[in-house]
Amino acid sequence: MINTASKEIYPRVKRYVLKGWIQVQKINNMNIYSLTETAKKILQLQGSFEKIKEKAEKALGRKLDEDEVEVLRFFYELNGYVERSKNETIAEQIYYALKMRINLSRITEILDEFTKARVLFAYRLQNGRILKVRLNKNLL
Repeated sequence: MINTASKEIYPRVKRYVLKGWIQVQKINNMNIYSLTETAKKILQLQGSFEKIKEKAEKALGRKLDEDEVEVLRFFYELNGYVERSKNETIAEQIYYALKMRINLSRITEILDEFTKARVLFAYRLQNGRILKVRLNKNLL
């Protein structure tokens, strides 16, 4: 689901295991990760998509168009976090997830606008390559 090797899973979820949000169950030689009841309650407390949309519109100072709503919903449905895969940029992942309904250049433009307005935060390497993008936690 997150396009990563199994040996890379634990380092990525370790902080959530330590916080008590993810539990690990060993079955045979496989680790099974699942949300704890605490994490499920936290996720249920998150705002509805309409509230997040309103907050994003306030941050941008205008109403979102249809394309922007779809991109925002993409992040909302993934709990606000997307990581670059080895073969696809984040914009390409969104493009394919939205079944190519929105032009790739338009998705890139929306990501730039959302980042400038602090609706999204992008984690970049020194060369400018974006590795991760997440929704501003204040929107959730």
